[in-house]
Amino acid sequence: DFFPSWKLQTEDDITASVVVPSKSLKGLSHREKQPSLKFSQNCEFRLFQRPDEAIHRGFDKTTELDMSKPGNFISNFQPMKRDEIKELVEDTIGFQKFTEPMQQLLLNFLAADSPEFCVSSSNPRIVDGKPTANPRYLQDSQELTDARQYHLSKM
Repeated sequence: DFFPSWKLQTEDDITASVVVPSKSLKGLSHREKQPSLKFSQNCEFRLFQRPDEAIHRGFDKTTELDMSKPGNFISNFQPMKRDEIKELVEDTIGFQKFTEPMQQLLLNFLAADSPEFCVSSSNPRIVDGKPTANPRYLQDSQELTDARQYHLSKM
């Protein structure tokens, strides 16, 4: 049998917590005997992702979709100029392996005058002559951007 699943990352590094005396809380179970209770809540809208499989065009569909959206924080991906992006696009077989969102990002970049640089999910930053093994980007928390799916996964 195969049961598909959906991974939910709900926190990374920033969580706010408060410890409250139990006697100051209303509606607690009569079985609650602790003198205080701790409540924690994740405070992040974005979570760091390390998309190791994104170097394979079209393989990491989530990363390609995320990176195609405006307003990203991207780290350790190679900043590429128009001539480099044009080479990616003109490699027809390689270009077709990208998902539609990544293809559109690259084509739209070529069609515009700015910005000066673009990134491709398959091109990590070059450090000391070789691709870094640590590409990262901030992904919007799926808990917030896809609340229905998040709710269903917790049921």
